[in-house]
Amino acid sequence: MRRAAWVAPLAALLLATSFAAGASSPSAQLTVGTDGSVGIALSVVDPNGSALRFAMDGNFTPLVNLIPGNASGRASILAQIETAQSSPFLAGLFGNHDGTVEPSEVGLFESLLRDEAGTIPSAALTGGGILNLTLNGQAPGSAAFEGVSFAGAVGADTSSAPITVTSSTTDAFLPEGTSGTLGIAWNLTLGSGLLAAAIPNVTLSVSMPAGTTITSTNGVVGAQVSNDPLGYGAPTASGLIGTTLTGTASIGFHPAFPLGDVLIGVAVAAVVAVAALLLWRRRSRRAREADDAPRG
Repeated sequence: MRRAAWVAPLAALLLATSFAAGASSPSAQLTVGTDGSVGIALSVVDPNGSALRFAMDGNFTPLVNLIPGNASGRASILAQIETAQSSPFLAGLFGNHDGTVEPSEVGLFESLLRDEAGTIPSAALTGGGILNLTLNGQAPGSAAFEGVSFAGAVGADTSSAPITVTSSTTDAFLPEGTSGTLGIAWNLTLGSGLLAAAIPNVTLSVSMPAGTTITSTNGVVGAQVSNDPLGYGAPTASGLIGTTLTGTASIGFHPAFPLGDVLIGVAVAAVVAVAALLLWRRRSRRAREADDAPRG
């Protein structure tokens, strides 16, 4: 069996547990670049990570049992995974059933999702159709899936300790340099896609390019903005989105006033002026001394 035949249902299982089974503490980290790229990191916390840990260790039954639907559908998914596990060529890609999730097993799942992202519906991994971005009113030309990470997964299979699941993508827009408006739209009435349960009351954090200043934060509840007063650093904005079923928000930015450069220029000018004044005074003193010297 080709890997792609079982990676897609495997990905759906892993993500469904985190995003549909009581996931909490959703957050979105957006990083805007001057090249038109917007990095997106969506995170949720699976409050009971046991089913995920069992799957990472090779036992998928607890995870499959959490998936809504009919019994035959769950049986089909299990059959695909069990066939792959019994293959001498693929057995090493699964956990070792020793009752504990090791870091290597976590890394294996993360790499499988990243390497075979083309076999997984993008909406299942990135929230497409639920969280949508624009830059200066334009939709992204393309989107690249960067991967999924599972923080805190190492431990006993039976452990109910939470696991933080983060899905990372990058949207590519036309380069806008150091000015523009980032638009964020959400629609929680879709009810499809594994991120649907993760979106309400999302903690939003946005970082703009260095050398810019954030000028507006429309639609972000409790927005807090931090701009570098010197105009050098990357400004940030934070707050909540998704407090209503549908909505939009926007964050505007433009080049920062180069106060740091101005201050440096003023300081340099002041040093030059002081140096010139001292030189002038020294020359004046020498001239007076020369005039006062006795002439033979």
